[in-house]
Amino acid sequence: MERFDAALRSARALGRPVVVPYLMVDRRRRSGLAGVVDALARGGASALELGFPFSDPIADGPTLEAAAGRALDHGTRWSDLLDQVRVAGARLPTAVMTYANPVLYRGLRSGMKSLRRAGAGALIVPDLSFEEAGPWIHAAHSADLALVLFAAPAISPRRVEHIARRSRGFLYLVSRYGTTGRERPAGSADLAPLVRASHRAAPELPVLVGFGVRDRASAVQALASGADGVIVGSALEERLELRPRTTQIVRFIRTIASARGTPPAGVARPRRARRP
Repeated sequence: MERFDAALRSARALGRPVVVPYLMVDRRRRSGLAGVVDALARGGASALELGFPFSDPIADGPTLEAAAGRALDHGTRWSDLLDQVRVAGARLPTAVMTYANPVLYRGLRSGMKSLRRAGAGALIVPDLSFEEAGPWIHAAHSADLALVLFAAPAISPRRVEHIARRSRGFLYLVSRYGTTGRERPAGSADLAPLVRASHRAAPELPVLVGFGVRDRASAVQALASGADGVIVGSALEERLELRPRTTQIVRFIRTIASARGTPPAGVARPRRARRP
């Protein structure tokens, strides 16, 4: 968890956007995973999010839903997730995104501990509500995992403050109503008040925007809310399906990592406090 936290906070302290690419775990991608993660790191990724395929991915748009379906058809299992966490985590600090059921099936604590032993630093559970997060927060703390919580664009700044105080690793701020993918650009909701509330409640916690971030323009729009970084998933998945060269992956992530957005007044990104 320390390594994951340090990577995100270091990028923010240096004035660079935190870029976290998302990769779907698929056992048929095992042989090429190291090369892809190395390319993401060279492009400027701060960390990586590995998604475990699920049969009912309520937050995923058509691209990631199709990728999950292919991975399940290929027989991808929890053991493949742990194996790919080991490979990816040796190259970039790695978070795991999974729906609640696969973790609960293995037991909350034992499921989290298996992720931590494999080298994961954070856990992201999109169908976990804030009201039900208490046992997950305790289990994650026991396993030395950062449990990343979500904030939706429709909620109040006061609720964001409560969520930010309990979240670890970063706050996942959803940019819009709906699912991931290309249907609408990021930033269709006014995120600045929510970013401001999170920074006020938890100044050390990075705020990352996800859903709809697919190119430099959408990354700039997300960063202009005052967010510290972005998560890019569907756009990367679309490219991986075309079997791109390593240089193309590097170039794509570099365009995202080079994005800069001027926050509105009163939403300056806090820098990491110096230790005395």
